[in-house]
Amino acid sequence: MFKMKLLAGVAAVALSGAVNAGIVGSSTGNTELVLTAYVGDVGYTYDLADAGFNSIFGSNVKIDSLIGNGNQTSYSTSAAPNGAQLTNTKSYLANDFSTGIVFDAELTGFASFLTLAGGADGVLWNVWTGESSGVRRIIQTVSSTPTDRVVTSAINTAVQNFGFYTDANSQGGTHNNLDVEVDGYRITTVEDLTAFAGNVAPRLNGAYNSFGSIGDTLDMYVVRGASPTSNTARGGFAQLLGMTDQAVTARVYVGDQGEYRLQISAVPEPETYAMLLAGLGLIGFAARRRRA
Repeated sequence: MFKMKLLAGVAAVALSGAVNAGIVGSSTGNTELVLTAYVGDVGYTYDLADAGFNSIFGSNVKIDSLIGNGNQTSYSTSAAPNGAQLTNTKSYLANDFSTGIVFDAELTGFASFLTLAGGADGVLWNVWTGESSGVRRIIQTVSSTPTDRVVTSAINTAVQNFGFYTDANSQGGTHNNLDVEVDGYRITTVEDLTAFAGNVAPRLNGAYNSFGSIGDTLDMYVVRGASPTSNTARGGFAQLLGMTDQAVTARVYVGDQGEYRLQISAVPEPETYAMLLAGLGLIGFAARRRRA
């Protein structure tokens, strides 16, 4: 009986969607970012809305918008600014983006997902995108700092599974392949098989574990294979950073109106941020003394 009610609730939510959009999946070689969340038998898939991105990254934002496209069809062991080179530990945002908000928007339909799920307890979420043209590249959240490089075949398989997942979601919920320029969401259950967010979760972790709980702030990394073909050669990973080495992180938080939001931002290191706040405090103190 509970499952029937759950399915009926999902159907009602799906019919209420007013805006249709498709997810540009990994098979295009230049892929949109997707937030995935799930708990128990209920899942949520959100195609990151272009309106939420900082305008410096342009319109119809995809993986190339954030890190460029220099490593799609070739590979190198030398360090480079973008793309997680094999020996590089840093990967920088494009367009000389340094500090501030990369993305911030309400997670449309997330409250309905939580209602069906019975609340936020136990909900796991990630942000992930991967491309399957040339050398496979991934931008993903990580639940812990990567230490070991993984084999290229595992990276390629994770990207392939992401493609199956996004393709399965592209014509459900408020998604429609006929209009990929607008972004939508879908609520799923285990009955949706490949489209169900809970099913794809372990299949993405072939790269690195990417899921955290609501309230967590997750670092973002760029991952790439060693070559276009699946093999046992180890790929590379690099922390995604602003151009002056600020860590790019993601978090799901509650906004001023009680709405759930996703924010991706480039923030200073804690020590730097503390010094910045201290400096601002001194400036404020000096200004108050002058006024006095």
